[in-house]
Amino acid sequence: MNFFLTKLKRIGASILLPLIFLFLISSPVNAQDSYSAEVKNISGREYYPAVKEALQEAEESIYMVMYQVSLHPYDKATKVYKLIEELMCAKERGVEIKVILDQNIDFVTGQNIYKWAAKGKNAWCFKALKEAGIDVEYDNLTTYTHAKAIVIDNEIVIMGSSNWSESAFTKNAETNVLIKSKDLASELLKYFKTINIDKKATSATPAQKEGVFVSWQFMENPNLAGRMLTRQSERTFDLYLLLLKELDNNPEGKIILNYDKIAASLGLYDTMTRTSYRRQIIKSLRKLEKDYKLIKFEPEHNKDATITLLSYDNPKKPYSMPKGWYFQIPDNYWEYGWSRQLSHRAKFCYLINLAYVSISNSAPWWFSSLDVLAERFNVSEWVISKGMGELRSLNLIDVAYDTPKEGDYKGLLAKSYKVLPLYDPEWLETEWDRLELSYSAKKLGKAKQHAKIVFKENDPKAVEEIIALMDSLGEEQVERAFAIVAKKSVGNSKRCYAYVKGILKNWQE
Repeated sequence: MNFFLTKLKRIGASILLPLIFLFLISSPVNAQDSYSAEVKNISGREYYPAVKEALQEAEESIYMVMYQVSLHPYDKATKVYKLIEELMCAKERGVEIKVILDQNIDFVTGQNIYKWAAKGKNAWCFKALKEAGIDVEYDNLTTYTHAKAIVIDNEIVIMGSSNWSESAFTKNAETNVLIKSKDLASELLKYFKTINIDKKATSATPAQKEGVFVSWQFMENPNLAGRMLTRQSERTFDLYLLLLKELDNNPEGKIILNYDKIAASLGLYDTMTRTSYRRQIIKSLRKLEKDYKLIKFEPEHNKDATITLLSYDNPKKPYSMPKGWYFQIPDNYWEYGWSRQLSHRAKFCYLINLAYVSISNSAPWWFSSLDVLAERFNVSEWVISKGMGELRSLNLIDVAYDTPKEGDYKGLLAKSYKVLPLYDPEWLETEWDRLELSYSAKKLGKAKQHAKIVFKENDPKAVEEIIALMDSLGEEQVERAFAIVAKKSVGNSKRCYAYVKGILKNWQE
């Protein structure tokens, strides 16, 4: 500790003691080790400019281990975005960069995600760095990587209490130091290599399968998908997804648009005259061109139109298929008619499910809270709640809730969602016909009423099982069990079919 006492100049005891304590609890080196070093206090508002300057001056290497990077990629005015830009600039000038991010705590909501690996708080940073070609990884699920440390050119060490967030840079009382010491830098770099990495979480590209490739940016950019929903541009939203479906990956991003085919896909072909549905399609194409800058529209009188899909980042360039951080809409989303049957908010939420499950270590389950989803996708919590509820009632997703421990609701995990396979609605109707013939319309109707209480009214397997319980245990007993569960709130973990079966089992024992 001699270097702290001899080199830290003009710092009062009120800041010196916290800094010493910070170093002792943050540094992996033995407290008895000491190095000749130059130390600069960069606490409070001094942290951001010091880090920015250090990144700009990096010549050989940058190694960063960070607990939280609160990046909003479309808000380029933030200090966090500007630091990420400095990392990208350093990469471009040949600096070797390595970044390790924590993935175990959703800091925004205070949620422990040991089990579900949602990577919520650092996902945008991971994406941005990965797409810039920077070596970025997550720690594993059994490690809390709470460090906030940067080592530059094997000599400059920046460490302290600050995460990379606007609050840390502008509001919080943070203590940080910049230390020039090759010995300390060497020890830290050795320690960083002991951090266990989650290899499964480091791939930004999900496995390929049949379906339409959609970039996360379409969903996250506040000027795109979320804006279409808030402006009630459902047909525009649907049409754009169909254009992505029609794209054959040609480098010009061009599509020859057949109005009749598109009208059939939008459900307009049998409900409007040809003149009317062409007018409606053209209206939506104009919106995509003028309001959202997503296409270039070249119509010809009484002929198919030429459409050029445009880049999200530069409307002057043609669209190209996403190479990373995309998800895929299965073809039977259109084949089974879900693109027409679901409400706009449910379609939006279905895409959210597909996006999240594409990066989840616990697929087909994934996890997040409503406020995080609303902020990320630029819509209200009400939209997310209603959309997810519709998908759940249609048996397209499953939802699980955490159980409070000893009445502690503050520590509850956020909702967990499971993406279920799309089914053909015509198949569902045949299943209802089969059950009606097998058990009677009255018994089927009663079982479906019970199933609705636990969001299983469109699950024939669950409905048939309820009928079997009614036959074996008696309708009155089954009704009593469902009545108990019906009194619980929608967000209660016990508002589920498994809990009903548990009640009935206990009554039989």
